[in-house]
Amino acid sequence: MYERYKILIKNAPESVTNINSKFNVIKGNENNNKKCPYCDSNKIIKFGFYKGIQRYKCNNDECGRTFSGDSNNPFRCSKKFKDNWEEYFNLITKGLSLRECAKKMNITIVTSFFWRHRFLNDLKERNYIAKIGSYVELTKMVTLENFKGDRKYHGEKRDKIIVINALNNYNDVLPIIAGRSFFGFYEIRDNLIPRLDKHAYVVGYTDSRLKLFSKAFNEINKRKLDNENISRMDIMYSIKVKKWLSKFKGVASKYLDHYLSWRVFEYKNNSEDRKDSFFIKTSNIDINIKAEINTYSSWNNIKAKVISV
Repeated sequence: MYERYKILIKNAPESVTNINSKFNVIKGNENNNKKCPYCDSNKIIKFGFYKGIQRYKCNNDECGRTFSGDSNNPFRCSKKFKDNWEEYFNLITKGLSLRECAKKMNITIVTSFFWRHRFLNDLKERNYIAKIGSYVELTKMVTLENFKGDRKYHGEKRDKIIVINALNNYNDVLPIIAGRSFFGFYEIRDNLIPRLDKHAYVVGYTDSRLKLFSKAFNEINKRKLDNENISRMDIMYSIKVKKWLSKFKGVASKYLDHYLSWRVFEYKNNSEDRKDSFFIKTSNIDINIKAEINTYSSWNNIKAKVISV
């Protein structure tokens, strides 16, 4: 089996695609006046103002639609979100539930859910890491497939969703949704190896397959641990994540990557959490990053989201 891992690593794909691009996220800092947002035509003209915002018209004969220079603004179509997003962000960082946030903000639970996932989607986009390098620790987390919020009946047997959490000594954390039901050679080839830098020294914990793979990865890439005094980062990270997820009383699998990004955000901004404490205490979360949102994601895109495996 060890030799099979070595062959797998040699033949693994070099590049990795940002799977977030599947969700049609529009960056808010793009130049909105270059093209028509409907047909991508460059033939546009100024077409007056509406409430102080410049409007444009597409001169493409097949389109002819009008739009504003604010079309790709992350706050478009939501004046209430524009006025209250910083306050809502503070409620999120305090660990309040959707119902509690909705009550404090005087919004519906559905709106609260949408706002939460706009933040989480933006958080995932801004903190996306294509590959992780240096000294990397791998741990495995397994969770059952969850259809929370789906109105369709799901009587079938639920699959196991395998997540590999990679941490390095630069405090980078990369959660990888690596497999469904089984974590084998093909899952390692397609989902794990492309996310690891070839110059990384990899150590696997809590799973015999990860341990064997790490040994083969280091041998093939001729990597040795430069500093023997490097201490373990957090081999209990995956267990902590699973404990943290339990407070939500179920997370839909299609949104699992959002919550994993949220957990990374809290972990990197909470020095107490990176110590030897086993349980997560939301009351001690020390967020040292300001509220920010740079992407626009529509409600339809959020609802249509699917898990990547």
